[in-house]
Amino acid sequence: MTNKKSTKGRKGVRAGIEGAEVVAFPGAAENENQSAKAERSRPPPSVLRRFLMTPDGLFKKSADEDKPDLFVCGPIECLAETRDAEGKGWGLLFGWTDRDGVRHEEAFARAMFSGDCGELRSRLANGGLTLASGPAAKNAFSEWMAMISSPERARSVARIGWHEFKSGAVFVLASEAFGRSDERVVLQQESPEPDLFNVSGTAEEWRDRIGIVCRGNSRLVLAASAAFAAPLLTILGEDGGGFSLVGASRLGKSTALRVAASVVGGTPQAGAEGYVRSWRATGNALESVALASCDSLLCLDELGQLDPREAGDTAYLLANGSGKARANRTGGARAVSRWKVLFLSTGERTLADLNREGGRATKPGQEVRFCDVPADAEAGLGLFEQLHHADEPGELAEYLREQTGHLYGAPFRVFLKALTDRIAKEGSQPVREALRSRVVELTGLYLQNHSKASGQVRSVARRFAIAALGGELATGFGLTGWDNDTARELVRLCFNDWLRMRGTTGRREDEQAIEQLRDFIAKNGEGRFERWVDRKEAELPQSESDAEPPGERFRTQMRAGWKRWEKLDDGKTGWTFFLTPDGMKEALNGLNARDAKRILVERGFLVPSPDNKMAGVINPPGLKSVRAYHIRQTILGSGAGDTD
Repeated sequence: MTNKKSTKGRKGVRAGIEGAEVVAFPGAAENENQSAKAERSRPPPSVLRRFLMTPDGLFKKSADEDKPDLFVCGPIECLAETRDAEGKGWGLLFGWTDRDGVRHEEAFARAMFSGDCGELRSRLANGGLTLASGPAAKNAFSEWMAMISSPERARSVARIGWHEFKSGAVFVLASEAFGRSDERVVLQQESPEPDLFNVSGTAEEWRDRIGIVCRGNSRLVLAASAAFAAPLLTILGEDGGGFSLVGASRLGKSTALRVAASVVGGTPQAGAEGYVRSWRATGNALESVALASCDSLLCLDELGQLDPREAGDTAYLLANGSGKARANRTGGARAVSRWKVLFLSTGERTLADLNREGGRATKPGQEVRFCDVPADAEAGLGLFEQLHHADEPGELAEYLREQTGHLYGAPFRVFLKALTDRIAKEGSQPVREALRSRVVELTGLYLQNHSKASGQVRSVARRFAIAALGGELATGFGLTGWDNDTARELVRLCFNDWLRMRGTTGRREDEQAIEQLRDFIAKNGEGRFERWVDRKEAELPQSESDAEPPGERFRTQMRAGWKRWEKLDDGKTGWTFFLTPDGMKEALNGLNARDAKRILVERGFLVPSPDNKMAGVINPPGLKSVRAYHIRQTILGSGAGDTD
């Protein structure tokens, strides 16, 4: 009698649980009618027959009514089925609450559901979902995952940043999407990066405690403006690139980096500093870092930690926004990673210094993409020009360290919300044209005293203008506490300091041609240039001491040319140089030889032959009819650069 009552009681409990509408796999709006919501999100019949979801978790129904149902995992909801813009990469968006009451939502590719779902279980467990152990529970979990579906739909993307859909552009972060779309848009990754776009504090607090201190400090304004400008690159159709604050230690470079990072994100453990990445990484690792920072500011600390042999290639890698082509497991081509980032770096050495250490020349394209800005603002206060409430630079740096430790991330999200609202209201094309027009105005302002600036300088001026535009927009959205002209004028100071550090408004290739040839002759003048002294030909009087060449110190080895003792253009006697074709090729290694020789002729260092060829025919001692390049001695006294 007791057994019958017990069996009847269990049946009643099960019937009551099955009749209750507590399980639903919701994906509709919160204000939707509850009955319609439950009906629309009801699992497929096959799932209902085999599984039961209660407030205590997911259970697999027991075939034997006398045995308890098998506990599989804690409560979990299937919010939607996901797929990418091309209708591929299907997955499921799940939602659950961990044991601390924190809500989690994450999309998983269906490819992870094959096999024993080990990786999927690990990621769910890492998110705080309770999972039963044992073979039976694991098999039941895999079975449920294979059967579950949802009538709700969401679009999935594989990286953060801007994504274009038929209904418009959407900016996607791991936990939120900005912009208008017909469907929910979620981030779905096979191996997700740690989410560094966390938020602490409000945008108003950031403005009143950090943004206001940037006023009057050009490097801080540049750093914060660059953080706001990063999402504008895609809208403007601009290439990636960035700035590097260069200078001795203890100038405050890391302070500027933390201020920039506090705009975008951080971590609870380290504050805004948790958003900052390190240059100490391989090129392959930096690909994933750049992909995880797409369309946002990439903060990189201490350039000196980068392998000098990879410095130049890394500059191209980050700016060009394209990873290496790789083969997949079957030998076919994998999809190439693509991104667009604006980066802010710090270091005690420039990119050229690292390239020199690695035995490589700095290419002009690297310099354009990687702008070295002096960290010292030359106001006697290191990085700063104004200390505001502080008495010493160190005190202000410590204040900013403390504030960025608990205020971060909110300004970036408010900026994205305001920007996408403007695009929705005015239209993407009008907004794009207005922003491009403003960049042209700012670029013209920065170059108004440099009318002969080369295309390279103009490209860098445009990047500074984009940074200033980011600061202007953020100011207009009420995020900075700056005056309307603060971003424009203080970023302009940084551009002028970059230009002064560069030393010329001309093309870098032109200066490199002169630098390399001058350095080659200076280093090898005694060892690799054979002496050519012909008093009769040079018409030098033997009685004058200044007519005698200096005594020979070394024997010529691996000859690169000749140096001839003769009367110079100023009437004095001295050496002129003749380089063999191989010697000239070695001296101009890494440069476009034709362009380099042309600029040497234009600057008056290379003397063309009477037949208008770059190299003329000479007759050095012991040889006849040798073709060589005639280089004037004045190249040794030339300084690279011609400040405009």
